[in-house]
Amino acid sequence: MKIKLVGISASPRHGNTEMLVREALASGAKAVEGMNQEYSVETELISFKGKKIQGCIDCKACVRNKSMCILKDDWQELISHLTTPVPNGVIIGAPVYFFSVNSALRAFMERATCLMKGFWYPDYPIQAPDWSKTAAGAVAVGFHRNGGQEHANSNILQWFLVNG
Repeated sequence: MKIKLVGISASPRHGNTEMLVREALASGAKAVEGMNQEYSVETELISFKGKKIQGCIDCKACVRNKSMCILKDDWQELISHLTTPVPNGVIIGAPVYFFSVNSALRAFMERATCLMKGFWYPDYPIQAPDWSKTAAGAVAVGFHRNGGQEHANSNILQWFLVNG
């Protein structure tokens, strides 16, 4: 059986956040393969380096057009790794600059609301991804031990919970 694990590094650089996400992916793959030799694990690292992600502006164009978010940037490419197909596991890593996730990750998470519009609008044609069987994890990297890493991890985990 094939297991897919996706790691997202929300850092604008190839730095410590990306290294931590890579290690978490490798540990997850090793743990799964160690449980049962029938599993093969494919890992994929997604980096925000060089990507442009605008925040949601609550324009409701997704609802009016019955479409994905209309903003033109790299968000749709990035979210596709979590939707087609839905992975078995996701690890999101965030750099912590000011007591929470960075702005790129916050924008990424906000824009995902267009995936959930079907819960509120019955005629919305895009079905929300079923992440109910997807294992999720969060890692955060900050300079100071009281810099907000716990708060950043909480934000990521709450986003996972809100989205099923």
